[in-house]
Amino acid sequence: MNNPPIGSADGVSVSVAIVTAVASYRNVVSTELPPLYEWIDPDAVDALFEPTRTGGPRHGRLEFSYAGHEIVLECDDRLTITVDGTPVVERSCATELESVSV
Repeated sequence: MNNPPIGSADGVSVSVAIVTAVASYRNVVSTELPPLYEWIDPDAVDALFEPTRTGGPRHGRLEFSYAGHEIVLECDDRLTITVDGTPVVERSCATELESVSV
């Protein structure tokens, strides 16, 4: 199954991937979590990690708290979402979404 890259127009937004990662980490459904916008602007996060104008990946790191958890987004060749020090989601810029066991 090929999924579009996180942050692409056809893929899962980074902000949705964050909520999904925390839900997976807690072993709950994402609707049980508070809205992400109570901690950070989801549109700003999505904009930070969207592909460049030439279609290449962004590079960077963002750390913040959400719903009692420390979240780290790292983007190099892969986007990694870490919850409380545990990598929960990794996504290659050009391949499938992989869930990392927690």
